[in-house]
Amino acid sequence: MIHVEHHGPVIAIRMARGFLGRPIDWTTAYWVDGLLIDAGPPCTARQLLRVLNPLHIDSIVVTHAHEDHMGGLPALRARYPHVPIYASRRTVPLLREPSRLAIQLYRRLLWGRPKPVPDVISLDEVDEVLRTPSYCFRVVETPGHSRDHISLYEPTQRWIFSGDAFVGGPERHWPADSDLFAVLSSLRTLASLRPERLFPASGNVRRTPLPELHEKIGLLLQLTRAVARLDAAGMTVPEMVTALFNGESPLRWWTMGHLSAAHLIEACRSYNALMAQDDRPMASRERPRPFNTPSDSSDTSTNPSTDYGDIFRS
Repeated sequence: MIHVEHHGPVIAIRMARGFLGRPIDWTTAYWVDGLLIDAGPPCTARQLLRVLNPLHIDSIVVTHAHEDHMGGLPALRARYPHVPIYASRRTVPLLREPSRLAIQLYRRLLWGRPKPVPDVISLDEVDEVLRTPSYCFRVVETPGHSRDHISLYEPTQRWIFSGDAFVGGPERHWPADSDLFAVLSSLRTLASLRPERLFPASGNVRRTPLPELHEKIGLLLQLTRAVARLDAAGMTVPEMVTALFNGESPLRWWTMGHLSAAHLIEACRSYNALMAQDDRPMASRERPRPFNTPSDSSDTSTNPSTDYGDIFRS
């Protein structure tokens, strides 16, 4: 299932797996001035190629290594063998070896299993800037949804292509391996750029995004404070799920526990513990221990969506 929308010079190509004629979940690739931002999932790759037929493709970039954003790359490489494909340095090894990604069964059924793409160029090699004939896109690191996540910022137009760094609406579920602190930091980074257009993975383009970015930050912080109050009252995580969300949503069962309100509660507790540690007087803090563990480039954290028209985001 595919749907094409025009937003001035930007074309949004929304893709979904259909069930009984209805989309289960949307993901979006954007075309602007010869640059294709994200590649959609494996299951819609042929449809994506048909949409791109009348357009020229000069370069391709992916925001992160999740199957609904990079699954169409092998088909694009076959169609456009000489077009450069760019990704962040954390993303490149995952595109070359997607077997390193621990993709849950429901995601494989929903989007398909991605295949390797060997010749991907790190954005470091172009100084994290992608230029088209009319625009200049700067890379902004926006981890949280995944460790390798980036967004693209066009400073003249004040456009942000945010991938899954921004998902509208209040959260009701969360994967265990998402980083709430990083999500909030990334949202603050996006807000600091004062964008005039926000192009998220859902395809629901925001024409006045700054209030929505601040609202999202506020909703998440409000939830962390609510969890802190219930934690102080001695509630267990299941009791908090009932108090705050009236129980788990069906997504917990459909995703076999990957997305759950309990994970969201635990993410808030981890955030609160980190902030409490940071708020202690300097003299009472432990001396930081050296951290020598290499980063895990196989991270597959996801940020579920309550964006309008979406069921969940992977």
